[in-house]
Amino acid sequence: MDLDHPIFLTYFFTVLIIQDDRIRHVDFCDIKEYGACLPTYEQLSKHGITVLNPRDDTFLLLQHDRFLSARPDGTFELATKANWWEEFRRISTVPFKFIQEKTYSPRIPHIIHQTDNALRPQECYLENIKSLQTLNKDWEYKYYSEKDRLDFIYAYFGWDALSAYLRLNRLYGAAQADFFRYLCLYQHGGVYLDMKSGSTEPLSSVLQDDDHFVISQWDWSIPEYFEWGKKAEISHIEGGEYPIWCLICAPGHPLMAKVINQMIANIFFYTPDLHGIGSVATLKVTGPIVFTRVVFNNLSKYDIRKKNILEKGLNPHMVKNVLREVQYHEQVLPLVIQSSRIGDTE
Repeated sequence: MDLDHPIFLTYFFTVLIIQDDRIRHVDFCDIKEYGACLPTYEQLSKHGITVLNPRDDTFLLLQHDRFLSARPDGTFELATKANWWEEFRRISTVPFKFIQEKTYSPRIPHIIHQTDNALRPQECYLENIKSLQTLNKDWEYKYYSEKDRLDFIYAYFGWDALSAYLRLNRLYGAAQADFFRYLCLYQHGGVYLDMKSGSTEPLSSVLQDDDHFVISQWDWSIPEYFEWGKKAEISHIEGGEYPIWCLICAPGHPLMAKVINQMIANIFFYTPDLHGIGSVATLKVTGPIVFTRVVFNNLSKYDIRKKNILEKGLNPHMVKNVLREVQYHEQVLPLVIQSSRIGDTE
């Protein structure tokens, strides 16, 4: 997608807009909605903003001799020092396509989805799977291997989505699982659970008949989770992140489409110097930080119910002490394969 003039991209993978004479930034997934608000250099100049090092792809914006600094909540402040949140990137073309809209079916089907790399679930997970099936006898259970994920993405979303998925470094299995879980629920709906996650109560006890999209937060009254979900990028959100070890939504939900589109944008615009590596990068690019930011920015637009699912028996660590040979949080290589030939789209 070519643009009439450059997009100014922030550290948060958001884009700078000027609306009603106010400067702020919005999620990249909403770029079509705010296309008329993307500022030109002339409009920036009228607001007293100077582009520092305008020939570079990464640059700073000055206003009143201070650096324009993106804040997590979509606003801007002026900073005396330039750090990560003060850096902008210029985007002249969008090298990917958003996913096609699916038909929205406003009922959450009784399907449990889980994924791992192995062709069949590893032995350490079998007891948990059996427990889930016993507690939820009227639910369908689906397991997806790494091969199943590739086939699924191509079959339902085509090469454009699969090419974005293939940009993810295979050392980052968690990021690949993040990518898949969003697309899986967008296509089929139901409940997604990490392999090590389970429940001591039937999943029906969590759901209501009129649910469309259910979110949760870490219960900070539980000592184990007191420091969980407290990241700078979501510091403006009361209660912290919305975890993604358990996702619940109806098929075709437009909010999940926004999450997917934002994640794809994050993958294409990721830079290791700015967004890090290991768990830091995973959380920002595909994980709970991107999910939380997009969902929070749309709380008033959709019928979303927040529930303490931990109180209902759901447990993110039902299977304990599972050690993987490759730990994504220990990686020193970039999250995204840095090659212009991987997943290029016209």
